[in-house]
Amino acid sequence: MRFSTSAAALAAATLLGLAQPAAASCLFSWVPTVQVPVSSVESQAQMAAQLSAQGYDHVILTASYPNISNPHPELNGGPINTVTAPVHPGWNGVAQKNGQTVQVYVTYP
Repeated sequence: MRFSTSAAALAAATLLGLAQPAAASCLFSWVPTVQVPVSSVESQAQMAAQLSAQGYDHVILTASYPNISNPHPELNGGPINTVTAPVHPGWNGVAQKNGQTVQVYVTYP
């Protein structure tokens, strides 16, 4: 079998690329977020309704916090936007506005 020089060079470059460790392109990356100030206890359903009124759709709020073993609890299929679950300080889920997914963070004054 004959390989052209360019095919051999491409194969070598690919193998060398696979041997390199994964690396981020920068130390920090920009993640779109929405900060929602809450003055009293509010349920996930109330927060979802508030976000919908502000033009957000596909609102998915969860009572679970993200962690190393579960970085996206909103994708686990558990209960979302429930009337009985209160929102908590920090990350609560995701929503979309104008086709862009944003992270929903709750702040208390």
